[in-house]
Amino acid sequence: MKTVIKFTCLSLLAVSFSSCLKFDELRENPNNPISVAPSLLFTSTVPTPASAFSDLYRNAQYHNFIAADLGVSPPVNYLYGSADFSYATIRNVDKMAAEAEKANAQAYIILAKFFKAYYYVQMTMQMGDIPLSEAMKGAEIPRPKYDTQKEVFIQCLNWLDEANLELDTYINSTPGATVEGDVYFGGNLRRWQKAINAFTLRTLISLSKKENDAELNVKGRFQKVVQDPAKYPLMGGLFDNMQITHRDEDGFRGAYNPIEQIVTGGIVYADTYIELLKSYQDPRLQKVADPTPKALAANPSNEAAVRADFNSYDGSDISVDLQQNNARKSNGDFSFPNRARFLNFVGQPSILIGYAEQELNIAEAANRGWITADAKTHYDNGIVASMEFYGASVGDYLTNKAPYLSGAAGLKRIHEQMFLALAENSGWTSWFMTRRTGVPEYKFSTVNNVTQLPVRWAYPVSELTDNTVNYKAALVSQFGSEVDDRDQVMWLLK
Repeated sequence: MKTVIKFTCLSLLAVSFSSCLKFDELRENPNNPISVAPSLLFTSTVPTPASAFSDLYRNAQYHNFIAADLGVSPPVNYLYGSADFSYATIRNVDKMAAEAEKANAQAYIILAKFFKAYYYVQMTMQMGDIPLSEAMKGAEIPRPKYDTQKEVFIQCLNWLDEANLELDTYINSTPGATVEGDVYFGGNLRRWQKAINAFTLRTLISLSKKENDAELNVKGRFQKVVQDPAKYPLMGGLFDNMQITHRDEDGFRGAYNPIEQIVTGGIVYADTYIELLKSYQDPRLQKVADPTPKALAANPSNEAAVRADFNSYDGSDISVDLQQNNARKSNGDFSFPNRARFLNFVGQPSILIGYAEQELNIAEAANRGWITADAKTHYDNGIVASMEFYGASVGDYLTNKAPYLSGAAGLKRIHEQMFLALAENSGWTSWFMTRRTGVPEYKFSTVNNVTQLPVRWAYPVSELTDNTVNYKAALVSQFGSEVDDRDQVMWLLK
């Protein structure tokens, strides 16, 4: 009897223990998981480019929107208003790194540093000082202080350097390693390393007004990247571009497509862009624009000749009276985007970080004397790459039409070519360059409600109520008063 009782008790304990295990397993709700594969978070947190012809590029004055169905379009006023903080995305980046730590997926941990640097750089470029060192602390520090813009850049540059060096070590020690969920490079980590270094050069060039700041060490950092290709590989051509290729699927269509009739009917090119292309007899003009309807109507039997004539193209002037622009559009005076190239669901790839920009950044650094590289070589590389991207023939462009020049004239030409190469791509990079250099010269007047280029976005409105003391302190520290608008000059531009 004792034996039977002992067996029964052991059986009950076993059942009880088994039941506990099953209960613990069932406590995890499959519809609300407490962990997730780092590859899924990677896809949702990776920076993405804006499609061509979004508001972003119209505001950068490549285009003007003259309404097709509303009579007169609203004025272009560059009232950017408030920007948004990217902390929700950065929170997911931190979560990705944490999940990668559990899964021993080192590549995601390394790339998280690049992602954080990218988002913090974008925020500080838009607004100025931002929370960083005390950000992402949750309930521990619900109202974080603002770090100075200089502190933000130093931290981001350090993250970028660490990401490059750690990724280099990881690639060399783990041959064939990849990342899943990669929409840019199919998991190729070496190409990610090149993109990190190209972005580093972009960030350093944006600090040109601070080139003599010893703590930033802009020149030294730039030299380190360019002069050690074994440790700091860079993009070698368009094949290394960090870009998205569009297709006729939800989430992958470009903004300018046959479905968006209001957009396609209202967008015309701005003369700032068109006139610069015409001044250089630039073959990219025929690739990006159609001749004006008036020019095509004047010679309907020889369209090829019309397209070859640079005088067949014209852009709108945002500084003139709105009724005048509307009348001229109705009269067929303005060039539209090239229908064959853009008016489909594919258009052209949307670039986040590209080879042409990288080479022109290196040309600028060489022109400024930061590095010993030949400025002309990299200037030529950047233009050839841009021409190739548009499918245009370089011809005698680099020898007769827009050859490299030394000194201040050469620097201005580099900036003009950067403006042309960045058309329709790379986010706000072109606008940031114009803000820094004054190239090209945009047109302003009381007609478009602005008489100078605005230089920043305001902070999110919620900061006034959610982080009042630190918000006001940041404004006074940067601008001398509690004024938060588009005309306050941040440290970066002083």
